[in-house]
Amino acid sequence: MNQITFTTGAAVVAIDTRSHRFRDAVLRAAGSPGVLGLPAEPDVVLAEVEADATGFGPGLPVTRGATRHPDGGVELSSAGGSGYRQRWLVDGDRLRVESCWDPSAKENVAARALPTRFRSLRGEVLLHYPVLWWASLRGMAPLHVSVLEVNGTVFALAGPGGVGKSSLVSRELASRARVTCDNLAVSDGRITYGLREPLRIPEDAGTTVQTGPRAAHGRREVHGGRTVPRLEPAAIVVVRRDAGVGRLRPVDPDEAHRALVAGTMTAGELMRFWPMAATLALATGRGPVMAPVDEVARRLVDRLPCYELQLGHSPRPPLRDLLAPVTSTRAEVSG
Repeated sequence: MNQITFTTGAAVVAIDTRSHRFRDAVLRAAGSPGVLGLPAEPDVVLAEVEADATGFGPGLPVTRGATRHPDGGVELSSAGGSGYRQRWLVDGDRLRVESCWDPSAKENVAARALPTRFRSLRGEVLLHYPVLWWASLRGMAPLHVSVLEVNGTVFALAGPGGVGKSSLVSRELASRARVTCDNLAVSDGRITYGLREPLRIPEDAGTTVQTGPRAAHGRREVHGGRTVPRLEPAAIVVVRRDAGVGRLRPVDPDEAHRALVAGTMTAGELMRFWPMAATLALATGRGPVMAPVDEVARRLVDRLPCYELQLGHSPRPPLRDLLAPVTSTRAEVSG
């Protein structure tokens, strides 16, 4: 089989398949990563197998929709309600996830009627959830953040979906900023490893790239964006909407911690991950039932300065201007 490898979320992922359709679906979920064919051994192997009436063979039921096989593999009859039957197997220092398209009649109709929703869900179950679960086995946790470098300082932007983080990041990308993620990362409390996926830019963001596939919430996908695999944040910024002009102020670490955890736990991209991860922990006896989001967020806010950025109405100043008081202060201290 032809094997394609790339990095995402602190893992080296290999696509092990002859199927162009499966390969393209995974690469599309990764935002068409530019660096392929890495020499490193993969941590996560993704494969496509043929569906049959019996699934992946006999096993013992763990919970509804999940079966444990004698070799320790776990079969999910429809991962995240996607219509993909999957088998997850931890083999030493490697996770192998085999998938086959085996939808119910209802799932098949939904995939055809709601292609934007299906494309997002397919990317989650084929690529993102395996990478996130593997990270949780190694003590890391998903975070719903944007992480980028602005004027020499790396910021983690926290806050729930819809507050305007993607608009801010898209403008910095146009100015050639270094970005590791616009949406999701895994972190150990010090380093953030970006989860590769298409950048989802609001159509009213004021950027020139507005021709990609439509995504949810009035956004479009931009593939092949310029990102780096990892960055170490030097400050946490909680982004909030406000009626006035954009303002930046210091904020208590407990408040930043609450925003990091709440934004992660309520992220739509992760709502199917939490029950899947709990099922896998129960079936395999490995890793935490709940990824250590609280602990990782606490490590970040306890050692980094925390701020709140209140965004006014559009048009907003560039993020580099809004964060100038922080970057200029850090430059003076380092100088």
